Amino acid sequence: MNAPTAPRVRFAPSPTGYLHVGGARTALFNWLYARSQGGTFILRIEDTDQERSTEASYAAILRGMEWLGLNWDEGPHAGGPCGPYLQSERLDIYRDHLKQLADEGKAYRCFCTGDDLTAREKAVTDAGGQWEGYDGKCRGLSAEESAALVAAGTPHAWRLHTPAEGVTFWYDLVVDKREFQNAVLVDRVIVKADGFPTYQFACVVDDHLMGITHVLRGDDHVSNTPFQILIYGAFGWTPPKFGHMPMILGPDRKRLSKRHGATSVDEFATMGILPAAMVNYLALLGWSIGASGDEVMDVAAIVKKFSLKKINNAPAAFDYDKLAHINAEHIKRLSPAQRLELAKPIIAGRGWAWDPAWLVAGADSGDAYLARVLATLGNRFSSLVTLPERVGFFYGEDFAIEQADWDEHVATDAARGRLAELAGALEAALPAGQAHAATAFEQVVRATAEKLGVPAGDLIHPCRVALTGQTRSAGIFEVMELVGAPRVLARLRRAAG
Repeated sequence: MNAPTAPRVRFAPSPTGYLHVGGARTALFNWLYARSQGGTFILRIEDTDQERSTEASYAAILRGMEWLGLNWDEGPHAGGPCGPYLQSERLDIYRDHLKQLADEGKAYRCFCTGDDLTAREKAVTDAGGQWEGYDGKCRGLSAEESAALVAAGTPHAWRLHTPAEGVTFWYDLVVDKREFQNAVLVDRVIVKADGFPTYQFACVVDDHLMGITHVLRGDDHVSNTPFQILIYGAFGWTPPKFGHMPMILGPDRKRLSKRHGATSVDEFATMGILPAAMVNYLALLGWSIGASGDEVMDVAAIVKKFSLKKINNAPAAFDYDKLAHINAEHIKRLSPAQRLELAKPIIAGRGWAWDPAWLVAGADSGDAYLARVLATLGNRFSSLVTLPERVGFFYGEDFAIEQADWDEHVATDAARGRLAELAGALEAALPAGQAHAATAFEQVVRATAEKLGVPAGDLIHPCRVALTGQTRSAGIFEVMELVGAPRVLARLRRAAG
């Protein structure tokens, strides 16, 4: 018995826009299947729509794929034995295959213009009939009539002969058997008047020549599949296995679109979503990991668990809050070194820099200081977007202040008096020109509170707001250590008035 063939799958986007999360999920599921089965993942660019295809969209697709880490085994820049991988560079291949069908009488020229079809459709619907998309007018032209029109320079497309009776069916990998009555599968165009193949024709030719074994795509392609199966049949080829994944919906259970929020991979990247978190979340959209198990997974774990049998046949709703949660969990699970590499460009982008005058022990460089700051934040560092507001007060004096917190905890005469008392105590107890540990600051704060006869919290709360601008932060004594005595004193005195 022959061993099963390793799967060959593909992601075949059209460069007519950004990489949508729906397309990204399709790419991911194909990539996961290839990686889990020791197969081949192919990237093919379907750019035969010359009016809408752009270099910017092509670049955005490659950028999005690379950001997600979905490396392709064959395709643009990777090469491979089945190239070229841009359909616009495969026109001779399509012409040869069109000639084969034409010579065998399986395809015919159609001289109908768009206006012709519109007029005939109107006549049918006005008479109470139903227009099926094409009425077969040019199918009945004789070879002589067709040749005469060509000789006269009449533009023409090519259509496929389709059967008028019977059914076309397949066993879908996601939803089991699907079938369509051939009577409703009209003779669609396979090559347009400009000589470019339609999606239907080029897709079939390429999938066959590239040895694609499984076509995994969104269920918006279900209506294309029966016609594509007929094209396979016209060539005498065996179709691949098809699996159609339900669409991604917005939180309101309507098709995900811009009105719901970000929808492109590029947008999520700029929002501070980690590639690993995006892959993790996309994998959960329409795929089940079972009743048990942590939904927060790295790519290796997802590959190990992935199975086509676990793809759901019901639409999945995109949950922005859940994505944020998964992203936060991924950030929390990073090593200190990984967190530092993520934070460095964010800090540099704000123009913030470490200053040795801050007098912080163990911080003799910008990287060392930032590493100390991140360690102090701990799991509070859960978003790349909110990181600046979490750490801004460590780097400058223009940090944001929550006015309500300031009014409640600092702006009263009692609070200001206590802050002035604390500033004096710190200056007396902690020698200038030295770095001091959190424990040293804690001793002074608690001793001052005791001297004033107030709970330590009555001093800690206004101190926290004066130093950070907010009521929530890392431990206040660790904050004081990292801000450094010179700046702590300056901020306390400024707050005390």
